[in-house]
Amino acid sequence: MFGLAFAVAAAVAFSINAPLAYAATRRGASPTALVAVRNVVAAAVLAPFADFKISQGALLAVVLSSIFGPGLGDYFYFKAMKNSGVATAVTIGYTYIFTAQLFSAAIEGERIKAGALLGSALAFAGVATALGGRPTGRGVLYGVATSLSWGMASALLGAAAREATPYTIAAVRAAVLIPPFLALARGIGRPGLVYAALSGVVGLAAGTLAFVNAIAQIGVAPTVITTSLTPLLSQVFDRAINKSPISPKYIMGALLVSLGIASAVMIN
Repeated sequence: MFGLAFAVAAAVAFSINAPLAYAATRRGASPTALVAVRNVVAAAVLAPFADFKISQGALLAVVLSSIFGPGLGDYFYFKAMKNSGVATAVTIGYTYIFTAQLFSAAIEGERIKAGALLGSALAFAGVATALGGRPTGRGVLYGVATSLSWGMASALLGAAAREATPYTIAAVRAAVLIPPFLALARGIGRPGLVYAALSGVVGLAAGTLAFVNAIAQIGVAPTVITTSLTPLLSQVFDRAINKSPISPKYIMGALLVSLGIASAVMIN
């Protein structure tokens, strides 16, 4: 059950990361500077614990996962939000819990289990209930691109997890994005820098480390299903911090996702 605990920890870390990143942008951090600082901090935190013993194949998988995940995947996700709103981005983007399993089966031969399929359906229903809407506009295409990119990134991490430690994978993954985004980054003020650094520690260092540990122990399918809690928890944390009432639809969505997680873990 340690693998499930790591997956839940990843979902919590990713959900806390969202308001931290948003706070950084509100305080003057450009998107490129935010990504650069986050990855510099994450790499610095993780490097002392990494042994950097990694095969060429695993290294290639990690580099590609970095490009597809926090690179292209997040870019398409933000474009989907900009073009068609949060509902479309979340509803289409989080179908990655299905594409990740398909890519994992193709790349690693990971068997798609009945429990994982049922869990994916329940988890997606939970996300759609809480945050979804009718997908419209050009954001639909960006949402599909998000799903494919995140799904591929997760499957590639699963392949790398067989040949390197989670610390090494997380450290290398962060380091890959530093040069291009440092080159593109504009200035960042001290208030924005603080929140960007916190985002790097929580979202990238802790979140990625927990995510890779979960994949290594319980596989891609249960891990990505569990992390579908992320958008719901982000809303809950945001409302708790701002003392806003929590809508019943978030509670219903969380219950459906929880049932999905239980199905993925308990049904073979």
